[in-house]
Amino acid sequence: MNVDDVVAEKIAAARARAEAAKRRRAAFSAARQRGLAHRHAAKLRRLSDSESPSEPDDPDDVVTEVTEAEWHTGVRTALARLGLTYAELEDQARRRDFTSAQAHSLWTSIGGTVNPQLLEENS
Repeated sequence: MNVDDVVAEKIAAARARAEAAKRRRAAFSAARQRGLAHRHAAKLRRLSDSESPSEPDDPDDVVTEVTEAEWHTGVRTALARLGLTYAELEDQARRRDFTSAQAHSLWTSIGGTVNPQLLEENS
């Protein structure tokens, strides 16, 4: 075994460690997004359950509940208005390089809350 073989092994090991770290970060990020969406939905449910049926004090403090189908329809409409697919928007978010402020705003609103398979099936 010569020096080149040792160096090549160390480089391969470093690449493997970097790739494993990248996979761990991606898995953590995906789990975090799912957790955030779940916690936000639970918070909205708790707030909705705890509020009295009377008129809200602040007209801007209104929660509108939509079905999953209505949500996906709204997402498809917003994506169509921007001329993007969900995969393209997700890629822009991954690169943190959005084509417009509207695309960034849309990702902030829907990122991680959409099931891409359902989005495509219902279109």
